[in-house]
Amino acid sequence: MQNSVDHSSSDADSPAGSPSRKPTASSSKSSSRQPQASSSKHEAVKAPSEVVSTTPQANPSRHERFWFHDGSVILHVESKLFRVHQTILANYSEVFAGLFEMPQPNGDSMLEGCHIVELHDSEKDFEDLLHAVYNPSYFDTLSPTADIDAVLAFIAGILRLSTKYLMRNLRNRCISLFTSKFPSTFDDYAAKSTSAAHERYRSDSVMRAIQLARETTVLEVLPYAYYCVARMSMKRIMKEREDDLSWKEKCLCLVGRERLRWAEMSVSHSFLLVFQRSTSCVTFTCAHTRGPHAEWHVLEAAKSPNPLRAFTRWSNLNICKECEVHCQRVHLQGRKEVWTRLPGFFDLPPWEVLKQAQNE
Repeated sequence: MQNSVDHSSSDADSPAGSPSRKPTASSSKSSSRQPQASSSKHEAVKAPSEVVSTTPQANPSRHERFWFHDGSVILHVESKLFRVHQTILANYSEVFAGLFEMPQPNGDSMLEGCHIVELHDSEKDFEDLLHAVYNPSYFDTLSPTADIDAVLAFIAGILRLSTKYLMRNLRNRCISLFTSKFPSTFDDYAAKSTSAAHERYRSDSVMRAIQLARETTVLEVLPYAYYCVARMSMKRIMKEREDDLSWKEKCLCLVGRERLRWAEMSVSHSFLLVFQRSTSCVTFTCAHTRGPHAEWHVLEAAKSPNPLRAFTRWSNLNICKECEVHCQRVHLQGRKEVWTRLPGFFDLPPWEVLKQAQNE
């Protein structure tokens, strides 16, 4: 049975002849997307994994949707040929702009007057990318209520190739959808956790999201995604499944789990463990109430720490209104502090450094 994480408080005709050689576009990611090597403490945000390169196949067929008769270039991706417009791709991508400006060598393979360029990408990813390029409303086709699996399936191919080909606008659109599931600010987390739409994340989905984030250098989703892993059951973390995190990352999350427990006790929910009255309290019984400590024991008995979750059982504290307001203020401040510290719990650099490396 799938383990899940409650994060709330909670996408023809074959051409005659096959060319022997074609110009190619490099499959490696642009160096501008590689974050600088960091210290061992922040080793988790070193250069992301390389995008898997695929080899164009012999005897490709024309893509049914993306074969435009007025297209000016033919792109060979795996088993398909895409006849598209150089100017449109160049307007989206500085990599394609540079590629198309290069003089083509004599003897290039051509079809119907168009040069054929090999791309070492996934055919499905490239098809998704072209949908986003040729349909300005493509992102609107994703339902606002789409779950995490639907969002990942929708953005994965576009995010990989928009990162590789420096298509910044499309990349930013994908990141916006990505962070709608894995928030990067406390306000976004708070809004999501109090939303009426309650979604539980499958453990496999969270780990797949982390792999995609690292592959495409979307670093700002990592702290909360690691937070979700740290809150999974030990049984699930110790399992080894396809697309799971490495054991090193799992160990990092387990260390983070202990740090989250400390944060819950000492920062976000410290008002329960060490109750302090409000300075304006005039109720004598608040000094002797056992409610906060009893609620701490309830929290402590939970299977996993959740220091970001908002405490709601205020009536069980048996304290006056002044003390309750004081505790709510301390609690909110503590939750914000936990959010600020969240990257460090998983040996990541601060939020602003993650976002800066992501945008380089």
